[in-house]
This record gives sequence, structure tokens and C-alpha cells, in this order.
Amino acid sequence: MNTEAETGEKVRRTRMSAEARRARILSAAAQMFQERGYAAASIDAIAMASGISGPAIYRYFSGKTELLVALLEAAAAEATRALETAMASIGDGDAVAAMADLMTDHALREGTVIGLLQGTVREMDEADQARLEAIRDGLVLRWAAQLRKARPALAPEHARLHIEAALTLLGNLARRTPGAGQQDRF
Repeated sequence: MNTEAETGEKVRRTRMSAEARRARILSAAAQMFQERGYAAASIDAIAMASGISGPAIYRYFSGKTELLVALLEAAAAEATRALETAMASIGDGDAVAAMADLMTDHALREGTVIGLLQGTVREMDEADQARLEAIRDGLVLRWAAQLRKARPALAPEHARLHIEAALTLLGNLARRTPGAGQQDRF
């Protein structure tokens, strides 16, 4: 091990930025939620997996619910950006097929997060449940609006129902973590 005493040089440590530390915590939380489920994942386990002390996590998040909400907000924002990018590049192509492919790809990457978004987390208070529902509703509404652009005859409530059904199906399948050979079947 090269230390200052052995080499005669000063070892410069770089401090992790707040953004990088927050990202590391979120990554560890996503892993814990996937491996153990929301209820069984603890702040201590998330801290250990992230290499950041438990008390330090509270500088970034008020608790486990805040971690879940941040993960869901990030997944919903990424899905919306991907949808907008895909729809802008399709032109006169089949937007519905492109949306289905995009939803499938996203579900395979974010199956656990989608499952958490779909489910009701019973341990949460009503305000936190309302936050999760607002994230979910916003995502569904944005995707339903894109579906209606592709299929203008589709009534708004039917477009929403189609998106909710697709998300439910893909979320359930993705949580089962299909093997590489099965992913193409999605």
C-alpha cells in the first residue's frame, strides 16, 4: 500500500460531490429494494451498500420513503424523456409500435421501480401515497397523450386504460427478471 510515509508524496483525496453521493445512495437503495423489497430494505443496509454512513444518508433524504419517491421520479422523468425523443424521431412511422418497444425496454431496465410505482406501499402515510400516485398519474397521462397523437380516434379514458394495462403487464413481467432469451419475447 502506497502511503505518504512510504513514498514521501502527499496523497490527495478527492471529496465526492453531493450529486455523486446522492446518486450512489439512490443506486444502493434501488438494489436493496429489488433484492429485499421495500419493507425489508433498511436505511442501514442501504448505507452499507452505498459506502456512506447511515446518518449521512439523512443529509440527502428524510428516510426510506424519500428514497423511493426519488427513484420513482427519476424513472418517470427518464421514461418521459425517452418517449419524447422517440416520438420526435419517428416521423410518419408506427408510433404505437415504437411506444411498445420503448415501454418494454424501460420495463426490462426498471422493472423493480415500475413494480414499486404500481403497488401500494402500505407502510407509507397518506401524503406519501398521494405523492407516488401523482408520479404514476403524471407518467400515465403523458404516455396516453402520445398514444392519442398516434391514434386520434381513441378516447382519452381509453388511451389511459391502454397505457395502464401495458404498464401493469410489463411491470409484472419485468419484476420476474426474464433471462436474455426471454427478453426478446417481450
